[in-house]
Amino acid sequence: MNHQSSPTGLPGQSGITHHIPVKLPAPAPVELYADPRGFVWQLVEDGPGGRLFVPEQVNPASVPRMFWATEAELAEHVGPLHRVERAA
Repeated sequence: MNHQSSPTGLPGQSGITHHIPVKLPAPAPVELYADPRGFVWQLVEDGPGGRLFVPEQVNPASVPRMFWATEAELAEHVGPLHRVERAA
């Protein structure tokens, strides 16, 4: 057991740490959709305003929300989207 204080610990605090496992929720599965050209889109929001998409390769957190495409916009410009099933 470690009874020496750590360099970042408070004075008088022992270096003993207790690790308590925390069960985190599983990340939501990514839903992918393809347009008629074969380009794949990632569903990032399915809300009251409709479904919003970004290209599959893009991290939605790095793209300003104003650039997310609505399903209606995609259907108008590239055609209807179809769900893509991919093996994990």
